[in-house]
Amino acid sequence: MAQPLTLASVRQKLRIVKPKTIQKDAPLTRANQTTRVTALDDGLNLNRHDSGVVKYADISLILAFRLDIDPDTWYIELFVYRQPMPFRLSQKTINYRQFLPEISQRSKDNFSVFLLYLINRTDSVYVDDNTLEFLSSGKIASYPDFKLFEDYTRQLWFQLITWMRFRCDHCGETYWVDEAKVSPQGAKTKCVKCQHIITVTRREEATTAQSKARQRTVSCPHCHYENLTGAQFCVMCQEPLVDFNAQSRKLTPASSSQQKPSTAEQKKSSLPAEKSAASAGETSEKQVQIESDGSGIPLQARDKRIPEYSFRELATALQDDIKTLDHKFSWYAGFAKALQVLGFLFAVTGIFVGLYLVFVLPPPTSPEMLSEAQQSNYAILSVIMGFLASLVCLVVSNLIALNLDIERNTRITALLLQRLIIKTE
Repeated sequence: MAQPLTLASVRQKLRIVKPKTIQKDAPLTRANQTTRVTALDDGLNLNRHDSGVVKYADISLILAFRLDIDPDTWYIELFVYRQPMPFRLSQKTINYRQFLPEISQRSKDNFSVFLLYLINRTDSVYVDDNTLEFLSSGKIASYPDFKLFEDYTRQLWFQLITWMRFRCDHCGETYWVDEAKVSPQGAKTKCVKCQHIITVTRREEATTAQSKARQRTVSCPHCHYENLTGAQFCVMCQEPLVDFNAQSRKLTPASSSQQKPSTAEQKKSSLPAEKSAASAGETSEKQVQIESDGSGIPLQARDKRIPEYSFRELATALQDDIKTLDHKFSWYAGFAKALQVLGFLFAVTGIFVGLYLVFVLPPPTSPEMLSEAQQSNYAILSVIMGFLASLVCLVVSNLIALNLDIERNTRITALLLQRLIIKTE
């Protein structure tokens, strides 16, 4: 099982940048908004109208912040190498299930782990003091509005926009260098850690916004939405685009022919040998199962293998078994239906009595008869009483129906447990 990410596990990848006085040619850092962030094999799919894609290897600066007017919404600002405009990721737009093996009930916990995940996927990345403080203590920096935050990021990004990173081929140590110091033919330097000679060449400018016409897409077999090449899950319906079962089978050890002895050897082997072979086979099967459910397969892909049915669907599948059960409260259902009919009759009777008193009953001709005002009052009272009686009947019938559903679901659960016990035995 993979260890949870912490600040200590990614601390060696972090570098700190501090704000400086803005130069005249410093680029504006007005962010590009994103509406949904999904996973690719080597980066993020921002699902923008221009099909923007950010690769982990191109991320140079990561900042976390929030606004004073909306403290419950946290943001991540991603700065990509040689791109003046960053990308702004809101915690509400990130599909955490495609990035994290385990999802918390609290969105802010998922946000923190996702930030650590981004840092871990890079070789090295810059952050400011506020983001480092957030990773260590959970206290996020707050700004009055986006304009002031963009003025702040402008003081950081003009220092790093042309800085490229490279790694030592021998020990893997990561270094940053200003692209202006590297000639078109390249440059050579010595690794401080292992003294290995490294050849540094200028890297290509990151392309984060390609037109849809130039990009290859993969059609979802479920909803036929056109996803970017490399996407593991459909943006529209969230169904997997990759056969994770096939990928897990590739991770299994040697074939079954190598694990099982030949027929001739089985005949010559003794009973203890057969028992040992059986136990070895069981061990290999367990290893295959563990590797198939390893961290290489996302959690939501493993969940897709287990169908989730409602109690109504299970009841339909177990209809024959449910009919064999003794229904101790069968008269209960008939009583509930009778109450529903009675409630309807009460409401209709109250309305008819009211109409009779107002429109049918003749006007009073003697003091002993009801006056017109009394007839109106009795008509209103009859309608109210009819609706109240109807409401009482409907409430009681619904309570009875709820109890019947609880009993039905309990019986279905008991049947499923019984079948499971029989199967395991």
